[in-house]
This record gives sequence, structure tokens and C-alpha cells, in this order.
Amino acid sequence: MPRRLGQHFLRDEGARDDVAGLANAGPGDAVLEIGPGRGALTGRLLATGAKVTAIELDDILASKLPGMVGDAAKNLHIINEDFLRLDLRALPGPYVVVGNLPYAVGTPILQRLLEWDGWSRAVLMFQLEVAERIVAKLGGADYGLLSLSVLARADAELALTVPPSAFMPPPAVDSGVVVLTRLKTPRLSESEQKGFWRLAKTAFTQRRKMAAGVLAKALGRPRAEVDAAFTAAGIGVSARAEEIPFDAWRSLARALCP
Repeated sequence: MPRRLGQHFLRDEGARDDVAGLANAGPGDAVLEIGPGRGALTGRLLATGAKVTAIELDDILASKLPGMVGDAAKNLHIINEDFLRLDLRALPGPYVVVGNLPYAVGTPILQRLLEWDGWSRAVLMFQLEVAERIVAKLGGADYGLLSLSVLARADAELALTVPPSAFMPPPAVDSGVVVLTRLKTPRLSESEQKGFWRLAKTAFTQRRKMAAGVLAKALGRPRAEVDAAFTAAGIGVSARAEEIPFDAWRSLARALCP
């Protein structure tokens, strides 16, 4: 596995069982595993009776994976490709998605997954710092664009923290397992997305400043007009970006980016 991906293979038995258990898969369920590596989670998932489609970029690991899971390989389908380049339309779904994701590409994989409607539940391992940003709540330093992008399409919770000793080679930091439940209807409609992300991205680039002032300048709108939009959305005009809830961003977008 190329080291540029920062892959750390899960070896701790208890952690393997915990992560596989969070998938809540059973006989006949369709599981999509991203980056199975040496099959630590693959074997646990197959043991539930689930049918596992494993997407593995590394040619050598992909070729060895059936031998690593033994007789259960009859329920294993391997796709030797890069998830970030895979044509997801070719996968039938709906899947439960599981993955111990390489640190370097964890966020791009998550973003691609969020844009795809072929899954219902996902259990994904990230560097803990990233996991905390994914599930961050309003008002904290971790709350930002990544938190909003997840909220737009899923509910998320940090279910498990895994120490470096659970991996080989051990990373320098803890990992976090996030459980995501995809929303049947996204919180943003197609027509709302452009304005929503324009405002949020602008404000979060200067998150220490009052968002109303940042937006007024960026949009070329009178400050009084922007302040009025904030008041109508139930937000104080001195609020910073991290203090603005998801629904308020929607309200601001409707008012300021019609």
C-alpha cells in the first residue's frame, strides 16, 4: 500500500469486532467495504452472513484478500479500483458502507459518498481530528464547512475512539469511528445549494470576524440589509460563522442570494 495514503491496518481484535458490530449487518445484507487492506474487517463482516463488495486500490492486497477470508470468499466480490474514480452508478445498492479509511483521502471519500444515494448507513474510521469535525455541533471550533456538508445529507455520530496501538503500523494520533445515516431527503434542495455554500464558504474563510460584516463586503450589499437578514433568520448581527446553525444559513441564502 502506498505510504502516501497513510494506511494503518487494524489489528486489535476488540476494535475489529466493535467496528463490524456498528455496521449492524446480517445475512443477505449488502455491505460495501472501502479499503479492506488485509481483510481485518472483511472477515468479521462476512461472518455475519452479509455479502461484501470490497473496493481495494492496491493490486497485491486485492489479489490476496480471498485467501485471507477463507471459505467466506464465496460471498465476497472484489473491485480492484480507486473509490474516488469508481463509477458508483454501476453499484446496485443500497449498501451499508464500512471503511478504515486512509487518513490522506478520508475526507474526499466521505464527500464522494455523501453525493451518492446508493447507501443507507456508513461506519467509517478517520483520524480523530477529522471525525470530530464531521460530527461537530454549533458553536465549537470544530464546527465548519465539513460539518455542514455532512448535515446537508446525513445524521452523524462519533461512536468509537480507537488508540494508535490498535493498528499496524501505529499512527501518531487516535482514530475516530463515525456512524452516518443517510437522509432520504437532503436538508438542502438543488435550488438552495449555490447560495448556501457561497455564503457559508465566504464566512468561514474569516471565521473570527462577524459574519454579517464579512458577507456584506463580499456580496457588495449594505450592512443594514445584511443585518436585517440575520435578524429575520434569528441570528445576532454579531454572530460569527461557527455560531450560525444550518437552517439559519438556508434562511440567509434565501434572503441574500435569491
